[in-house]
Amino acid sequence: MQGVIVGVDGSDEAGYALDWALREAASLDAPLTVVHAWEPTWHDGPRAAGADVPADVAAERLERVRAWLDAARARAGEPAARVDATAHAPRGDAAATLLRLSQDAGPADALVVGRTGRGRLGRLVLGSVPSAVVQHATVPVTVVRGPGLGPGRPVVVGVDGSPTSVHAVRHAAAVALRTGAALEVLLCWQITSLAPLPDSWGWAPPIDDYERFAAVRLDEVLDTAGVGLPDDRVVRSVRHVTPPKGVIEASSHAGRLVLGNRGAGGFDRLLVGSVTRHAVEYAHCPVTVVRPPHATHPSGERPDSSENR
Repeated sequence: MQGVIVGVDGSDEAGYALDWALREAASLDAPLTVVHAWEPTWHDGPRAAGADVPADVAAERLERVRAWLDAARARAGEPAARVDATAHAPRGDAAATLLRLSQDAGPADALVVGRTGRGRLGRLVLGSVPSAVVQHATVPVTVVRGPGLGPGRPVVVGVDGSPTSVHAVRHAAAVALRTGAALEVLLCWQITSLAPLPDSWGWAPPIDDYERFAAVRLDEVLDTAGVGLPDDRVVRSVRHVTPPKGVIEASSHAGRLVLGNRGAGGFDRLLVGSVTRHAVEYAHCPVTVVRPPHATHPSGERPDSSENR
């Protein structure tokens, strides 16, 4: 396994992602690869405009990455500061490079990116690189926003009963197990999302019946996932709220939010569902997006970038 790969570009958001990736690599006892993929610009001077980039330009880029890594180590403290980390500054498109590296020599444990760019009006939005990585990566991707909310917070995982959400629970449980955090399993429901209750055709059951039915579905997901945590470290949360609103509200007290790339309403051709996309854009904590182990893209084809709306 390659360990953890993090994309950096010198921005504040990339710095937060690098700090987070160092801690994640330490938790996994895995190596860290720090990647700054770049294309020559006029800042690199007129000599770099051609196909052959002068060696001194490439060397300068690599030195920047090493400096960012050294600064992150100084901020990290033990044991993250002792992570086996290497710096790379390959020339190329950032998203494409990160996606390729995450599969070279076997799949990476995790791919980490900062969250934001800036829209035309100056509003912080999901940047093009994290957007592409979340859409197309086949390994777990964590999008980091800001410096984090501090230690001791639970790992929250959103479920809906789909096979993808079962895999998300397993991933979240593994994170909780190695970090010592509590695991909060969240199922957000509305009558339209649960469909008619058994034997309820022709009449509307009380809301309490739907609440109990949703709780049963959540327990079924936990039973299928087999989380392997003691009951006192697992919080079951059933909320009568739209999923986008529910996961964003839960992220305000979470150390990490884990979601499948798509839920029960997704189509096979769609890469990231609307709830997951909304969470990556607006969550208050780092968001980890996972895919089932069998989810791979056909060789030589670029996945459809449409979203589940």
